[in-house]
Amino acid sequence: NACFVYGTYFGVSLYRFSDGGNFLTNRRLTNGINGSDRSEFYIPVALNQLNTDQLFTATYRVYRTDNAKAASAADVHFKTISPDLTSGCTGPAPNGARACVISAIGIGGGTAVYTGSDDGLVYFSPNAMTSDNPTWIRLNQSNGVNDKNTLPRRPVASIAVDRSNYRVAYLAYNGYNAATSHQPGHVFKTTDAGSTWTDVSGNLPDNPVNSLTIDPSYPNTLYAATDVGPFVTYNGGATWSALGTGFPIVAVDQIDMDTYHRVLAAGTHGRGAWSLNDASPAAPALVISKVDAGVPVGPGSNLDYAITVRNIGNAGATGVTITDPVPANTSFVSAGESGVNNNGTVRWSGLSIASGGSATVHLRVRIDADLKNKFSTIVDDSFGATSAEGPSATGSPTVTPIAPPFALSLAPASQTDGAHVGQSVTDLVTITNLGFMTDTYTMSAAGGTFPVSFLDSTCTTAITTTPAVPAGASTSVCVKVDVPATATDSATSTATITATSTGSPKVSASGTDKTIAVAVDTLVVDDDAFADTAAHSIDVNSFYTAALTAKGKQFQLWDLAADKNLPLNYMKAFKHIVWFTGNSFPAPISLYETKLKAYLDGGGHLFLSGQDLLDGAAGTSAFVHDYLQTTRASPMRSPSAAPTKLFSSRSRWRNTGRRTSELT
Repeated sequence: NACFVYGTYFGVSLYRFSDGGNFLTNRRLTNGINGSDRSEFYIPVALNQLNTDQLFTATYRVYRTDNAKAASAADVHFKTISPDLTSGCTGPAPNGARACVISAIGIGGGTAVYTGSDDGLVYFSPNAMTSDNPTWIRLNQSNGVNDKNTLPRRPVASIAVDRSNYRVAYLAYNGYNAATSHQPGHVFKTTDAGSTWTDVSGNLPDNPVNSLTIDPSYPNTLYAATDVGPFVTYNGGATWSALGTGFPIVAVDQIDMDTYHRVLAAGTHGRGAWSLNDASPAAPALVISKVDAGVPVGPGSNLDYAITVRNIGNAGATGVTITDPVPANTSFVSAGESGVNNNGTVRWSGLSIASGGSATVHLRVRIDADLKNKFSTIVDDSFGATSAEGPSATGSPTVTPIAPPFALSLAPASQTDGAHVGQSVTDLVTITNLGFMTDTYTMSAAGGTFPVSFLDSTCTTAITTTPAVPAGASTSVCVKVDVPATATDSATSTATITATSTGSPKVSASGTDKTIAVAVDTLVVDDDAFADTAAHSIDVNSFYTAALTAKGKQFQLWDLAADKNLPLNYMKAFKHIVWFTGNSFPAPISLYETKLKAYLDGGGHLFLSGQDLLDGAAGTSAFVHDYLQTTRASPMRSPSAAPTKLFSSRSRWRNTGRRTSELT
């Protein structure tokens, strides 16, 4: 979806467009990211091209979101999925680089992620796309001048990973060989996920290499952006040559390829962006991926796979054959789409895939009923695809964990809500069956001072036990909390909500539910994000609370700096909300417009005050127009926000060798 565009300003300042990049419509992505982390001047950002809801960024640690294309930028949430993947310094790096920060992220096929840092450390995780607590492995550790390991201890500028097989990857290094004379080289290749590396710098000039791109149609073709222009190798790095002619003598910061049109794009340091049309014969480019059904499995379970081959080249692929060996510790059950099992290898033949198209086939195997306890996973590897035109692809290992018979999770782990005294409030919890057996769950509550009961997912029928939940499925339970009429204002009750497996009563999952009693009419919401900083030391909150106190108005206070999750039911318990944003920008209320709309629709009264409420595109939202009755002809930029410079370059870049091209 070309409407989603991601970028950064300097520092930790990730943002996105969802409209293709219209003027001043970008929204910051901040949820879950610590803005005070030490980081590169421009933090690295990497999009999972096989799952474009997944986006990675990094400071000295890695962050991942699985909902990058959420309807609102405010709903995009990042998780921290790594420890410090640098040497940990807080000043200049030991190798003379700027800092100990992650400078490159590499993702491709499968579930793996690579990182590289300014201080020369390279890490690999086989499961960083799928696990919230992934494994990270330090690769080819170099400990100094006398260390003869392959990789140099210089800044890692770029990581290119094969789109199908994460075991194939390339590293690009900044700096010069003199800095690590015992470990020279600027481009290194692995075919075994980083266990070993080969220097494929060939005859590249001894200059920083800033970016790499793999050609998916020609596996031995690699493009490099260097400080002295763009280069290409057609033989896996044995020899390199300048890419085209007419390119200015300037550092190239980034190079990439539009594979559907075979157009190369190069971003320079000061001379704009250039494009190069590839005139080589049209060719398909195959990308193969494989996923299981995502359902917990165990001994005796059926295990379902879907194998997808995409053609991202500029020509159709014919005579496509997909092969997949039946995994160890399983037996063949069936293959869809006319697949045939021959001596333990399943084959699908005679497929045609148009440029931009894809084909998906399905395989079912059964896990051995007597699977030994020593096996914790089923690994499906060595699957691949070939075409009559020549391009082919091999896949990454697909690892399916063996689940216990009974296991579960309860979400959210904690939640807060509120209700007026003498009334009740309901919140949903979701129970997911993580075992491979169907199960039901008994609900209980403990520890709270307000009465708690349980209802079905519609919050209408009382229950004590959930309906049956198949393996991998979820069910919702409504938690009802009654706030006594005698409760004092701001009194809280925190109950522990527990779901217990009926199949194995020793297995359970819990979360907490906090309820706030409301006995006053007014809520003050402190949304002044800069109030406590040295640059913005005015305590705006005191003006509002002092005025209310002087008039004898009792109120509760919610500080969004301390807790951004302001519950809607809690808001609705008040007749009046006084909401101030001070000098916060940009778009300080955008995160809460949906809740404010629901509050006002329910008859609530809102007093809203702030300096930059309509900063940027915030002044053009439907909520501002319909509820604040304010209209702006076009977005305006707050004078307190940094300007953005946009520029382009139109020049000719012509290749005199095997490939000819023209800038468009």
